[in-house]
Amino acid sequence: MIKKKTESIKLSKYIEIQKAEYTHIQVIPSKSCRNTNTDKILVLANTMYKKLDRLIRIENKKLIITSKLKLSYYIHITKRCTEFYFIVPTVFYSQVKTKLSETWKNVEIKKVNALPININDCTKYQLSYKLNDVLSLNVDKRSNSLLNANLSVLEILQDDEAVGIFYNFIPMSQKEQNYFKISSQEALNNFRKGINLKKSKNIVDLGVISLKFLVDFINGLLNAFLSAPKNSHNIINPVEKTTSSSTQRKAKSDIIKTQAIICAKSNEKEREKQLCTTTFNTFSSVSDDNELEMEEVKKNIDIYRDDIKVKSNYTSTLEAGKFVNVAGKDIIEQHKNIKHNKVLELRAPKCLEHGEIRIGTVKCKGSNEMSYFSSHYEIKKAERVLIGPKGSGKSYKSEQLAKDAIKAGRGVVIIDIIEDCKMSRNIYNAVADPSKIIRINCADISSIQAFSYNEITMNDTMEPMQVVSNAIKRGQQLQNLLNCINEDVSKLTPRMIKYFYAACAIVYCVKYNASLGDIRDCLSSPEEREKYINSIPDKYKELLENRIKNIRELDKKEKNKISNYDIKIDGILDRLALLEISLESEIALSKTSETNINLCDAIQQNKIILIEIPEDVFTSKMIKDVMTTFYTSKIWCAKKQLSKNQKTLTEMFFDEFYKCPNTTIVFEEMFEEARKYNLINTVTLHSFLQLNNKCRNLLKAGGASYMLLYGCDIYNYDYLKKDFNNNGYTEEDLLNLNEHEALCLIRNEDKNYSSFICKIPA
Repeated sequence: MIKKKTESIKLSKYIEIQKAEYTHIQVIPSKSCRNTNTDKILVLANTMYKKLDRLIRIENKKLIITSKLKLSYYIHITKRCTEFYFIVPTVFYSQVKTKLSETWKNVEIKKVNALPININDCTKYQLSYKLNDVLSLNVDKRSNSLLNANLSVLEILQDDEAVGIFYNFIPMSQKEQNYFKISSQEALNNFRKGINLKKSKNIVDLGVISLKFLVDFINGLLNAFLSAPKNSHNIINPVEKTTSSSTQRKAKSDIIKTQAIICAKSNEKEREKQLCTTTFNTFSSVSDDNELEMEEVKKNIDIYRDDIKVKSNYTSTLEAGKFVNVAGKDIIEQHKNIKHNKVLELRAPKCLEHGEIRIGTVKCKGSNEMSYFSSHYEIKKAERVLIGPKGSGKSYKSEQLAKDAIKAGRGVVIIDIIEDCKMSRNIYNAVADPSKIIRINCADISSIQAFSYNEITMNDTMEPMQVVSNAIKRGQQLQNLLNCINEDVSKLTPRMIKYFYAACAIVYCVKYNASLGDIRDCLSSPEEREKYINSIPDKYKELLENRIKNIRELDKKEKNKISNYDIKIDGILDRLALLEISLESEIALSKTSETNINLCDAIQQNKIILIEIPEDVFTSKMIKDVMTTFYTSKIWCAKKQLSKNQKTLTEMFFDEFYKCPNTTIVFEEMFEEARKYNLINTVTLHSFLQLNNKCRNLLKAGGASYMLLYGCDIYNYDYLKKDFNNNGYTEEDLLNLNEHEALCLIRNEDKNYSSFICKIPA
């Protein structure tokens, strides 16, 4: 007889067990975290429950069994740090992340590879209810008593030791929850009657039960003797217990199955037991109608199973919510080892997630998103103010903004007075096409511009009235320049201004490209003055008749000689004389404007205009003020000469403009009206105290955006305190900034003003 060989068939061909995949999350809290809604996390965990028909299915003649899901929470405590972790089903990761973000303000959620400890290498104790599960622990949401108590173990913890608290939450169906509540009613009634509900009863407990039975027997016997069935009552009345508010709420709350383990790691087993016992004792802080007891677990456990094979407790989601706590302000300040985000992290509004000019990277709840200044037609024209001490990165950030503006096709003007004009040089080197750049180095004789506002056009094709009017307008600009050429705060008198305007009108009508030196000569020399008057074209004479009469008042007739009434124009001549203390300003004084750059044309062509006023050359504060006032006012004059409807956007950057007091006067006007002329100003400061009240008020009223950089003085926060507080920030957030970070108050179309912390792009 031939025996057939038996063929073996792999079981995996017909049955497949699909294990659940889990993701590890580290939760990094901040001082703004509150634990008042942590029960919502457990309500979400219950939604992970799957019915049997969804766990077992047949596909292609193959039985597929899917593992049940669960949610776990772990608190890791060492002398060096305290950290908080979740183990979540990968399929529920997005939902859990959203729920955690809703529960804890400003929490950072970070994926990690594993928990920082292997629980099976530790001494382990399971926690279970001492009494029937229907009775509750304390669930006062206003208190962080449990976590605070848990962390008291730090007092005895040594450097090489660790303590962990692991909570495993097993979802329950609504049917299971309802069954638990119904079946528990009898136990609840017994508790009220004083019946012992201990799960494990010792001799004393049995004695109490016997005594209770004896009392019930005596009551029954006495009632029988009294023969009063209608009015029967206990002769010996036991005291009826009342349930706590926590137990009462448990009867109405969602229920979730909870397993809890305390573990400890040390070089000595006895120390591990001591640490576990100390940690267990801290759970007395939540004792109420019920309390917890502990029992050592000697077997290994699989923390990725839905049921980790230790005792389970039927807890309300409110009770379990007390276990799932992270550190808030009080605990963080008490325990310096808690890993947390030092500053409040808020997301930038949606409207700032796209744009042309970068603010910086905004970190919020584990994600990093680039934010931009508003692209709204009007809001994008508002000023930007960067504030910080030396070395905080103000110049570097301004340089980044300028490069973004160039990339966006906007015109850029940089007035650089800082050291050797590094920012200007960096921009120059970064631009690939040199034809886009106009570089004015005020220390280079070939580059110095004449003190003339040639942007105010004058030529023979214009009507006489327009020419004369523009000549006077040039004089108005020069008058403002003259006011800053002094060592005190005095200004030209009205009479001096009359003579100065007369000279400007006459000289410019004769010589369109005249120098400021020509105007000085007309004022100070009767011969030069007469020469200019005689050279006035006939078409201008009638319009200049009054100006000619005014300027001839300077003629001083003595016998047969005409001299000058210098006393009438001493203020003008003194100021012009001061320009000669610097060779560079002396050249600008005597130079005519034939070779001057027409900034109107440059701005219209979106040129990059670099104006360099190096500190080692312009050592006189007064001369530096004159130069910066001149170029700032030229840019402003050019923008005003262009039509208000012109669409060219120009970005102007001036680092620490407050160092030049008279330039500040020009900025007062620009802060008030620049938006109308499509001019966007970015300025940097060490402090708001360096601005006068008018500038401060104009910036705020005009909707400026502010960036307070790392190391910024607290006064600057106080100035904007109301706006920051509205968004949840405090002065501590400013003080806790890291290097290259800024606390921002940014104007936008979604929320008017939004606050967040950004990292300046590298």
